[in-house]
Amino acid sequence: MSNPWSDFTKRLVLIGTLIGLALILYRFSAIIPPLVITAMVAYLLNPPVELICTHTRLSRNWAVVIVYLLLLIILSLGPVIFVPTLIQQVQEIDVNFQNIADAIQQFFAKPVVFMGYSIDLRTAYQEISGALQNVLSTAATHTVSILVNLASIFLWLIFIIVISFYLLKDADRLARTFEDLVPPSYQMEFRQLRSEVSGIWNAFLRGQLILCAVVGTVVAAVLAVLGVRNALVLGLLAGVLEIIPNLGPTLAAVPAVLIAYFQGSAHLPLTNGWFALLVIAAYVVIQQVENNYLVPRIIGRSLNLHPLVVIIGAIAGGTLAGVLGILLAAPTLATLRVLAHYVYCKMLDMEPFPQKSAKKMREAVVVEGRASDSTQT
Repeated sequence: MSNPWSDFTKRLVLIGTLIGLALILYRFSAIIPPLVITAMVAYLLNPPVELICTHTRLSRNWAVVIVYLLLLIILSLGPVIFVPTLIQQVQEIDVNFQNIADAIQQFFAKPVVFMGYSIDLRTAYQEISGALQNVLSTAATHTVSILVNLASIFLWLIFIIVISFYLLKDADRLARTFEDLVPPSYQMEFRQLRSEVSGIWNAFLRGQLILCAVVGTVVAAVLAVLGVRNALVLGLLAGVLEIIPNLGPTLAAVPAVLIAYFQGSAHLPLTNGWFALLVIAAYVVIQQVENNYLVPRIIGRSLNLHPLVVIIGAIAGGTLAGVLGILLAAPTLATLRVLAHYVYCKMLDMEPFPQKSAKKMREAVVVEGRASDSTQT
C-alpha cells in the first residue's frame, strides 16, 4: 500500500488544482459559451432519445441518430416554410421614417414648459442624432467583419452539433463516471442534489421553449385578430424575446405599439392613437395570463425566485456573458440557491434534505415491519 498524503499535501494539491482550472477557464473563455449551448442542446434532446429507447428495441446510439436526423429535417424545412412569409411581411412594413424623424425633430425644437420652467431639448436631440449617425456609419463600414462573424457562427454551429451528439450518446456513461468520483458515503446526497438541480434546469429549459412557442403563437393570433399588420413577425419577436425574463415581453410590445400607432388597424374603425392603446392593453392582458396561468403550469415553482432578483441577475449575467448570461441567469441563481442551502446545512450539521430523509426513514420502517412479520410467521 502506498504512503498516504498528509493533510498539508492534500490542501496544496486541491488549491493548485483550483488555480489551474481557473487559469484554463480564463485562457479558453471563448469556448465556454459554445460548450454551455452544447450541453443545453444535449439536455433538451435527451427525453426523446429516452422515449425511443423505452418504446423500441433500438440501442441508444441508433436513438440518438434518429433524433438528430429528425432535428436536421426540421431545421431544413423551417426556413423553407416560414422565411418567405416573414420576408413578405417585413417588406410590407410601410412606415415613413422620414415623417417620423421630422415629427421628432419638431418636438425637440420646441422648449418644454413644466411648472413655469422652460427646458431646451435641442442639445439632447443633437447629441442623440449624432450618436445614431455614428452607429449607422460604423455598421456600414464593418460589412466584412459581419461576414466573418457569420462564418464563425456557422463553424460554431457545426461544433455544437457534433459535440452535443457525442454528449447525448454517452450521457449515461458520463453520469456514472461523475458519480463514481464522489466518495461512497456521499453518493446518496450527491444523487439527491443532482436531482434537485436537474429539476430546475429541466423545468426551465424545456418549459421555456414551450412558453416561447405558446406566447409567440398567442401574440401573433391576437394581433392578427385586432388587425395589426405584420402579426407573424411580431409574434415571432415576442416568442424570441420571451427568453429574457421579465423585460422580454415589454421589449416585444414596443414595435407592435409603434406599428399600431403609425399604420393603424387593418379592419377596426379606430384612430391610430386609440388602436395603439388597444394593442398595449392586449399585451398587458397576455402578460398577466402568462404570469398567473402559463408560467406556473409550464415552468412551475421550481425556480422560486423573486422578480427583482431575476432582473438583477439578468443584468449581471448580461454584463458577464452577454445574451447567454441573460438567458441562464434565472436557473443559475436557482441552482446557486440549492447549493448554498446544502452547504449551509452541512456547516451547521443539519439535514439538507429533510423531506427525502423522512421518506427514506418511513420506507425503512415499512421494510423492517415486513421483515418482523415474516419472522413471526
